[in-house]
Amino acid sequence: MKNMFSSTAVTRTKNNSFVVATANDGLFIEKNGVWKNTLPRLNYHIRDLKCTGKIIYGVGDKGIFIRSTNEGETWRIQRFPTKASVWSITCNPKGLVVAHGEKVIYISTNYGETWNTLYPFQFSNPPSIRSLCLYKDSVFIGTKVHPKHGGVWMVDLLTNEVRRIKIETSRMISSMLVHKHVLVTVSGACREKNGALEFLPLNGIKHKTKLNWKVCYSSDGHRSYLDVCAHNDVLYTTSSQNEEGYSFISRVNLENYEQVPCDFIRGHAWRICNENENYIVAGLYETKYYKKDSINGQYQLSPIC
Repeated sequence: MKNMFSSTAVTRTKNNSFVVATANDGLFIEKNGVWKNTLPRLNYHIRDLKCTGKIIYGVGDKGIFIRSTNEGETWRIQRFPTKASVWSITCNPKGLVVAHGEKVIYISTNYGETWNTLYPFQFSNPPSIRSLCLYKDSVFIGTKVHPKHGGVWMVDLLTNEVRRIKIETSRMISSMLVHKHVLVTVSGACREKNGALEFLPLNGIKHKTKLNWKVCYSSDGHRSYLDVCAHNDVLYTTSSQNEEGYSFISRVNLENYEQVPCDFIRGHAWRICNENENYIVAGLYETKYYKKDSINGQYQLSPIC
């Protein structure tokens, strides 16, 4: 298998084409099996990519925000008013887009044309933000490690009411998604093997006082989980690199509370995106793109360049 270049973020378009933000060569988009560099000169790393319809959003270092309205053919580059790295952006098909600064969130209701700023933490020593996820009229905020206020916070975008729904004092909430009305979070810390994939049913969450988080266990303990993705009924997660310098890609089964490692990649596996069982992983040292061979069930690597 051929190793490809380092990358930092991936997403999938409406037409099931993959988009990859590389560490040094800009953005590539795959169409009909051919990779095209549509944003070659980009001076900042893109840390997250999201797509809805024909619109692709991206965020990254020092507040950079990029947007394409034609599935990656052309891009507009802007900046949020922050010097922090923006690790997460979330959106829906109705034009709602949410990104973050160090301790604030930026909200757009017109597909990223204009933005409002919301300060969700109205107390001293607030946590830094690491991940975001939308569900109906609420946005979930995952924090970096914070000894007092860490965890997952839920913000009602209609009332601006803020509520912590998960207390986490020793782990960072690296990534989140909503899959079939279930919030899935992955977390971890850099110094210990205490990474976790946990999930919470969201039906009626605004009216519940006691929340029942469930854990999806892995046969291999990971120092930290970095990302989680889902398409149809297929979920994958990725980990940080181990002592040998490799990260693991695992298939997730929420019903059985289990994860099964299925692949590995050199360096941290920053992001993963899948289309059914096909997936692409953005890694510190390489990018892996697998397509399942419908004839013999084997995975094949399709090179980007």
